Amino acid sequence: MKDDVVFLEKTAKGLFELSQVHKLEYQYNTRKKVYECGKVKLYHYQPKEKKPHSIPVLVVFATVNRPEILDLFPDHSFIGGLLDNGMDVYLLDWGYPDAGDYAISINDYITHYLHLCVQQVIERSRQPRINLAGICQGGLICLCYSILFQTIKKLVLISAPVDFQTEDNVIGKIFKKIDVEALIRLTGNIPGMWLTQFFISLRPFELVGKKYLRYLDKIEDKSLTERFLRVEKWLYDAPDQTAASFRSLISDFYQRNKLVKGTYQVNGKRIKLKNLAVPVFNVMASEDEIVPVSATRVLKDYVDPSLYIEKLYPSGHIGIYISDRVGKSMPHDIAVWLKDI
Repeated sequence: MKDDVVFLEKTAKGLFELSQVHKLEYQYNTRKKVYECGKVKLYHYQPKEKKPHSIPVLVVFATVNRPEILDLFPDHSFIGGLLDNGMDVYLLDWGYPDAGDYAISINDYITHYLHLCVQQVIERSRQPRINLAGICQGGLICLCYSILFQTIKKLVLISAPVDFQTEDNVIGKIFKKIDVEALIRLTGNIPGMWLTQFFISLRPFELVGKKYLRYLDKIEDKSLTERFLRVEKWLYDAPDQTAASFRSLISDFYQRNKLVKGTYQVNGKRIKLKNLAVPVFNVMASEDEIVPVSATRVLKDYVDPSLYIEKLYPSGHIGIYISDRVGKSMPHDIAVWLKDI
């Protein structure tokens, strides 16, 4: 009976804290907004060294989630790791699209918004070319950009999808069957909450059952509880996806696999992977179920071997940025590679 009472008390406390999670405020390493275009914002982080590496790195996260996961725990984060290793860091924030952004496409993200941010970093740093780090779908955007424009010195890709139809790509198999036009007619822009629930449904026992039981078990540990709630806030803070960009993601990539076929076009120009002419560091997570290793490792079959390097880390799609196993080693390895002239 006593154990039942304790469990009920923990449950009540846990439910209350979860109900207040939206009130949590994100924390960041010191940064300031240096540019804005529409919903898109460009942030510059205060370097932690007096003389950071002269060539800045622009970090580009996916449009599907918020980039806060990269700096969710400022004293132990991906962004913080880059800063600790002497990098000059910029971050592109895609913002929260609304109904007025219905027609913004992936091509617009590549040739307009990302290009404008790259130009801003070039102007501020007075460097002819900068480094680019693209993450998940942001990696897809950065890969296409680096093939089209001559403004990138080195390219880092993290969990970036290249082949969308590999045998073990569970999401790819599901999205291949989606009637994207019917979905857009129903919803207009694709609700962020819809995508969050979709990703959770892929692993319901772990992301609904086990996760909350572990949370209740550790609820008296304030440090662990705070970390859990910050991740929970981020998970349910997913922006809506513009109808045009989601249509292209599903139709052009998941259903027609145009990137590896060399048929995807940006403003009338075909994106051919063999035309990537900059060094690329391809980072993968061994337990990634969103972008499996097979979906990104295939890049090495298309690009110049002398320009390609890869590394596999023991983590999952999100854990790679916040886990103790990888949290320090990955940004360190990336910084070392970027500094290597």
